[in-house]
Amino acid sequence: MRHLARLGHSVAAGAVAGAALAPLQLVLWAEARISPAHALCALAAWASWGALWLGFVFFVALELSSLAPPKLLGGSRFSVGLWRRLMIAAFLLVAGVAIWNRHTTHDLLVSANRQALSVAAWLAGVYLLILLILVRWRAFPRLPPMLSFGGTGLVVASLWGVWLLTPPATAPVATGNAPRFEAARNLLMVSWEGADLPWLLPLLERKDMPFLHSRREKGAWGQIRTIRPYTRSAALATLVTGCSPSVHGVLGKRSYRLSWLLDQPVTLLLAGPWPSPHQLPWRTWERVPGASPRRAPIWSILERSGLPSGNAGWPRWSTGGWELQPPLASEATPFAQLDPDLQAALAPALAALPGGAHDAQRAFAVATDLHAAVLQRSQSQGTRALVVNTRLISQLRPAWTPQGAGDPTDDTLRQAARLLDDELRRLWSQLGGEDTLLVVASPYGMAPPSPWRRLGHLVGHTSESRVSPDEAPDGFVLFSGPGTRAGERLRTRRLADVVPTILYLLELPVARDMSGGVILEAVSDDHAARVPLRRVASYPAAGYLGGG
Repeated sequence: MRHLARLGHSVAAGAVAGAALAPLQLVLWAEARISPAHALCALAAWASWGALWLGFVFFVALELSSLAPPKLLGGSRFSVGLWRRLMIAAFLLVAGVAIWNRHTTHDLLVSANRQALSVAAWLAGVYLLILLILVRWRAFPRLPPMLSFGGTGLVVASLWGVWLLTPPATAPVATGNAPRFEAARNLLMVSWEGADLPWLLPLLERKDMPFLHSRREKGAWGQIRTIRPYTRSAALATLVTGCSPSVHGVLGKRSYRLSWLLDQPVTLLLAGPWPSPHQLPWRTWERVPGASPRRAPIWSILERSGLPSGNAGWPRWSTGGWELQPPLASEATPFAQLDPDLQAALAPALAALPGGAHDAQRAFAVATDLHAAVLQRSQSQGTRALVVNTRLISQLRPAWTPQGAGDPTDDTLRQAARLLDDELRRLWSQLGGEDTLLVVASPYGMAPPSPWRRLGHLVGHTSESRVSPDEAPDGFVLFSGPGTRAGERLRTRRLADVVPTILYLLELPVARDMSGGVILEAVSDDHAARVPLRRVASYPAAGYLGGG
């Protein structure tokens, strides 16, 4: 009977924890509008999910603690003391989940919803403190049970109240096509995923990237702060739209559809001690592709201004100009057919790490084929603006970052840098050379794993890598060409500042709903004195004119 009583306590405690976690998940869906009937469905779904899974965890923990004094585990009937201890565990979980999710949605969630998570953490934390006091309090014997039971219901209701009082987030309304302006010059914008200044500067000093070195001397360059936490899709969308994730709407690679609860797909999931997306109850969800930006990427803006544009290597967000996707690795030119000098230069490094040689060869082949296709397409189409993204560095650095001086694997990254530098020079020359605005950017960098991730590797929960983007290291940006300040080292700016600065240097209007601003340090005094800062309301993506 004692085991059944503990099971009943555990199931009830799990249901309470699930009911308390449900509004936290709804807070993460900032733009979702849920009717009262659907809110009750959500309460029932998460409470039943918590009763099963969290209740099972609570029950196992109680059974494993059977060596504790019997009075702590209760008898064969309902036990106030046992219930109180289970509530301590439940609200410790709720408070921890609220704090952790507030931290891990730093740039992805609007401030009102992040503040709601803070309030939820305070509510759960205060009640947790009260319960800890009641464990030791013996005065007024009738009061502790009332606080234990009534307080639980009050706190759960308060958490739902926090969600109800949090206004739905709405992105600024896109008001249609912006007024027509003509770009003053050609543009070459190249994104190198995974590159950063700690990796680039030694290469520039060793003259491994002579063209980039020469453009750095004639332009403005510095670090840019990426989206935190690291989310590749959100970082790329922010780089090409100049808007924050809450405005452009791209929060991750995948979204989830809960047709019984919401009309639109959702992306952010409540992080906690469970595997995603299993915190969505009962597999009543369906994976769908991630959202496309609600705001126009830079190539669409330029195409609307009358500048023939193309993009290559980006997610399928094309809304204007021509588009090229990287070839599949299985369809790329075989490595044996690439430039013989490249093959010879890579041979010693690839031999030093044979386990990663095949993946490295495919990465070089895909990058080479994409560049060749871009050159051919831009020439045949008379393109005047190119926006190109390559993943070569982000694919190579996790396995090929040298572990010490003299590591032969370093040659793989040096050859990749030389290849990218040569490709950059050829694209720049084709678009007009000195008369072209050149922008080289990286939406994120790479860094060694944190001690927690190393610990996770030791217990088998994460894969080993020498560096990764998981800690969201800063990327970099270089502006070079007409209108830029020569030899200027920029202080760290935001990823969203890149597009507004490009638009200003091209003498095009900057949208008011862009969260980034013009980096005036990168602009020459002559350009700043001659060109006024024009503003428009928005640059909506094609077919998107609504808010939220």
